[in-house]
Amino acid sequence: MLIKGKNVILKPMQIRSKTGPESLGGVLQNLLKNLGLEKRINEQKLILNWEKIVGARIAEKSKAFKIEGEKLFVKVESPSWRNELFYLKKEIIDKLNQSVEQEVIKDIIFIK
Repeated sequence: MLIKGKNVILKPMQIRSKTGPESLGGVLQNLLKNLGLEKRINEQKLILNWEKIVGARIAEKSKAFKIEGEKLFVKVESPSWRNELFYLKKEIIDKLNQSVEQEVIKDIIFIK
């Protein structure tokens, strides 16, 4: 196949097991993974689901707003909450990564 002067090799479809048809969700998940988009989608899930993951009490005083590399940036209401969350950082990171079943976050930066 020729696209804009470049040869493109098309790979045959992967051989599936004989257990039956694959679900559309499974097909889409594999496609996103192969395109390298799965991690970016999981990053956005973490930001959107911040309250559900950390709980209402913490979410009341903080808001996840961006991810750069493997660092999550979280705005906090006050310096005392920044200190409180700093001590909970490892637990929060574990909860975040468990929620998307992938290690997406390695550090959290708390900003007043």
